[in-house]
Amino acid sequence: MKKIKLFSIVAAFVAAFAFTSCNTGDDNNSYYQPLTQAEKQTCYLKTSGSRMSKLAYVSDEHVTEKDGKKEYHDTLDVSTSIHGDGKDTVMTVNNFPVKIFARYIPENVDTKDLKEALKEYKMPVSFKSVVYYYTITPFIQFMLFPDAITVNLEYGGATHKVKFYCYSSGNSRYTFGQVTQDKSDKSKVEAYLVVYGYEVDPKDEKKPNPTAFNFNMAGTQLSNGTQIKFCLLYTSPSPRDCS
Repeated sequence: MKKIKLFSIVAAFVAAFAFTSCNTGDDNNSYYQPLTQAEKQTCYLKTSGSRMSKLAYVSDEHVTEKDGKKEYHDTLDVSTSIHGDGKDTVMTVNNFPVKIFARYIPENVDTKDLKEALKEYKMPVSFKSVVYYYTITPFIQFMLFPDAITVNLEYGGATHKVKFYCYSSGNSRYTFGQVTQDKSDKSKVEAYLVVYGYEVDPKDEKKPNPTAFNFNMAGTQLSNGTQIKFCLLYTSPSPRDCS
């Protein structure tokens, strides 16, 4: 059932991709051709492996300037891997710092203890995302279908299961992965996820009912989630590489 649902989402995404291409005026991109098995294998070989990575996320607690403009983002170290088991290719993110989500939770009386517990949480958290390769030229791109990010937090005299939800590529064009070339012509694998909300002690995990992120960032109210970016490199890059 899960595989059928995933296939349906992929089909819908590809249809949207093809429709967009039809409106570019480029006859060469007027329809989408699914990758062959050989092309998917090429994509896999270009992206698979374990890496030390940089996570870039929106933050007004670390402000820098570039070309005279302020930039509101910070970077942290994580580790990632992309591997296949013969059926699915899966990206695993390890040592994910869930405490960064505290910044995006609405500020009110009901969330005060949750936010404080999240800020202090230091245990490493892992999550997975199914990878689906869909273009190989002019560069490799892949869709992502991430699981919820789950953590158990102690606050209010009890243990609470808190789940953070990411949009899949079928729900957001800002969730995707790609292989790019840097200035020295080295390949760099990048993955982007949009985390949009959370749920405390879910009653039915098959039917999530999340509360949307809603926060003020540098004077702007944001309520449509926050994009996090992974620079998946074989060696740890500098923060500049993840900008």
